[in-house]
Amino acid sequence: MRLMAFGGQAGRRLAAQESGETHGTASGRASAGEGALRLPAEVESVPEGRRWLRDVLEQQFGKGHPKVDDALQSLSEILTNAVLYGTGLHVRVTCKLDGGWAEVAVHNDGRPGGSRPQKQDAAPDAEGGRGLDLVSLFSDQWGITMLPKDDVKVWFRVRFT
Repeated sequence: MRLMAFGGQAGRRLAAQESGETHGTASGRASAGEGALRLPAEVESVPEGRRWLRDVLEQQFGKGHPKVDDALQSLSEILTNAVLYGTGLHVRVTCKLDGGWAEVAVHNDGRPGGSRPQKQDAAPDAEGGRGLDLVSLFSDQWGITMLPKDDVKVWFRVRFT
């Protein structure tokens, strides 16, 4: 079993934080193609999450694969929602690669008694409200899982082969 790590500048910045979980790096088994990244719950984390996922997907499927951009767009939407509407100090991005599929999820703390995230019918001139519509457009499957303590996991799957 080989341990993979991804990080760069974000990994160095986040490594100074204290917790029982690895910060700013992805780790996992190469054979299973699993990794995770823990980020501060702030809008500035979205580009860091995108860079990490691009590195993971390009390592697995090759640089320039057309589906990488689809996955990055979907991640941008769900990660932005998590940092804007979640209540925790951190969010966690996970990626599982299996049989030509990439499953990406964002886990965040929900609001106690909060409602499940849902697609909205945005007005044509609205600046927001289309995030989950875009996830639906750019991914092959997606969903929302409510976890204990009102935590939320929003996930999507993209087929690469």
